[in-house]
Amino acid sequence: MDARAVPTWLHAQIEYLRNNAPLPLKVENLRAGTRGGHVMDRFTLLVPCCLSNVKWEVVFNGLDAKVAPDIIFGVDDESFQPLANSSEFSPGSFLRDWTVTEPNSLLKLILVTRGSYLDYQRHRVEAVNDPRVKFEINTMSGLQGLEMCITTASDRSEEVNFAVPLVLEVEAPHLPGSHLPSSTLWNDISLQVKFPLQRGQTSAGPPQLKLVAPPAMREVFDVDDVRLPVWPGNICLVEYIPSLQQTLQQQVREARASIALRRSFMEALFPFFGRPLEADATYCRRISLLASSGAFTFLVHLALPIQFPKVQPTLTFQSSQHFDTRGRPLVSRTYMDYPWSPRWDAPQMAQRIMDFVADECIAFKKQCNDLLHHQR
Repeated sequence: MDARAVPTWLHAQIEYLRNNAPLPLKVENLRAGTRGGHVMDRFTLLVPCCLSNVKWEVVFNGLDAKVAPDIIFGVDDESFQPLANSSEFSPGSFLRDWTVTEPNSLLKLILVTRGSYLDYQRHRVEAVNDPRVKFEINTMSGLQGLEMCITTASDRSEEVNFAVPLVLEVEAPHLPGSHLPSSTLWNDISLQVKFPLQRGQTSAGPPQLKLVAPPAMREVFDVDDVRLPVWPGNICLVEYIPSLQQTLQQQVREARASIALRRSFMEALFPFFGRPLEADATYCRRISLLASSGAFTFLVHLALPIQFPKVQPTLTFQSSQHFDTRGRPLVSRTYMDYPWSPRWDAPQMAQRIMDFVADECIAFKKQCNDLLHHQR
């Protein structure tokens, strides 16, 4: 963001929102209100709703800091009228009391408007005249953090969406610098449930199910690798969730336990390669080592999967002596065709990788020399 083109007071509001929002709000397309304008005073805001994002346009008057912003909602939300609510904590009350001198004013306005939007979407879902949807709402009414909405697909068909938080209790591994207790609750994994509507009615089949987790969690656990339990006929979500949470809890425990196994494996490499040039000391997913064969020196990069040791690491060689015409070091293909067994102990795994590197580096050196010869 070019802060020089943004009013100082607006820049402070946006930065406070970015740094302090309890939700992943995202500011996009910061721009001026007129073609060729020099004051950037409006932007697109991505607001989380039911594990997806809705786009709102936030419009300020860049020439007058005292004027409260306007929020323009999507074309499918024309019936959403948050200003009709005159309660003390409604969006209208925040707009009436707008003060730009408080840097959290914009964030408070967005959060209270999002709360009104979730209420609006819940009323829309409750108005669906379908016994299955009504039954699901009634049975899940006690779930903390439940969100629901109606979305319109590209073919203009509608879907009822539920976002169901899943709470897992797992043992946290020891991480350097971590102050987490030995047992911690995970509540960042959610289940997205979609019931397609046809003429206002759901079908008799199972709903569409998808696990959603923050991108940062992929370093420890990838929800895309989870095989969801089969949806038995004639059950509701409240009956399905316990079996799903049990499956998830076991897989999360295995994934987090894998961190200790990866750390042991990385440490077993040190006697063969020496101390690493770089290493992921937190999740133990990556390590780079220096190796040599005669006068030929090169780097060995290892990427350790979450499923280690069931899935073996990938290896890549990088020459420290051969470069392409743009000055970039030459690298090998990705290797996974070396001897491996998850039943080996860490020293044996490291020994087998060292043996493979010692043999394969000869072919890699020849490949580098051949490439340089063709470049001349």
